[in-house]
Amino acid sequence: MSRPLVVALHGVGSSARDMAVALAPLERFAEVLALDGLDPFDGGGAGRQWFSVAGVTEADRPLRVAEALPSLVDRLDRLAKDRSLKRDDLVLLGFSQGAIMTLAMVAQGLHPGRAVAIAGRLAAPVVPTEERLASLLLVHDRADRVMPSALSVEAAARLSAAGHFVKLLLTDGIGHGIGFPTTAAVADWLTTTDSSRNEFHSDQRITM
Repeated sequence: MSRPLVVALHGVGSSARDMAVALAPLERFAEVLALDGLDPFDGGGAGRQWFSVAGVTEADRPLRVAEALPSLVDRLDRLAKDRSLKRDDLVLLGFSQGAIMTLAMVAQGLHPGRAVAIAGRLAAPVVPTEERLASLLLVHDRADRVMPSALSVEAAARLSAAGHFVKLLLTDGIGHGIGFPTTAAVADWLTTTDSSRNEFHSDQRITM
């Protein structure tokens, strides 16, 4: 199995550097390349964002995500081309707002490769597809008060129902963040799955 290239998307107001630090334990198992968000964080500071959360509502979040997707797809395509890869060869990994973008990529059939969503939510319509299915790991902590874990449970069910191969892991005691159980789960998933084979059982739930 070749060494995977993990492309990481940070949370709102954070940065590629912060994400790279959080995912440092994965460097034994994969090359990790963190990207900075598309725009400066409009909440102030030096952070970045994938889409604005100023005044965001349940009703308009999907539109904001949809408007941000083309630019993300373009960046991933350029990155893949530079590495002589296809976009589908990349392992897309997102945390929080980055996980929202990751789940949207899968839901819209834009990333049928491997993907990881940590502490995310599904904010995009799920496009039924039989040919562009993803292998997806969702990790969410039960103590997360920013993004309740029920959102990942719901996302897993919806994406599994659409045919994607989904593994859901609920952790304990981390809150809204990336902890050792998170990176350990991702490392195990990276080393036991192959992008060329769909190895997941739909709606498999594991508690760590």
